[in-house]
Amino acid sequence: MQNYLAGLYGLKPSEKELGEEHYNEDDLEETLVAEDAETGVVGYLSFSLSRNEWAGPHFELEHLVVREDYKRLGVATELCRVLEEKAKHKKVNITAGTLVRNEAALKFYKKLGFKPLTVNLLLDVRKRMRRKSVR
Repeated sequence: MQNYLAGLYGLKPSEKELGEEHYNEDDLEETLVAEDAETGVVGYLSFSLSRNEWAGPHFELEHLVVREDYKRLGVATELCRVLEEKAKHKKVNITAGTLVRNEAALKFYKKLGFKPLTVNLLLDVRKRMRRKSVR
């Protein structure tokens, strides 16, 4: 799986990375792949079934990747549409996360109907420690 996904971007995982592979055949049921007849794989979406007190049972969208030359062509939207159909069938919600500075992703998810649910905050202690040691 990792080889397959890395191949989308011409990357070659190291032996160590491949040794840490945690996917099995069941995980493939939680991966949607977009293909072009000439190009082959142009994007993928992976998700997992989860549950928490705020979202209830839900699909957690973990990765949504589209080749650079296929962005803005509706590939990500179609992958999300298929995931939404799966969620309706299972009667679950969908959650997604991104960095607050990723304005394009925030705009994309908002367009699909996602609403903010939680906010994660970071106190970067390591960065503070590096600054103090430089002085």
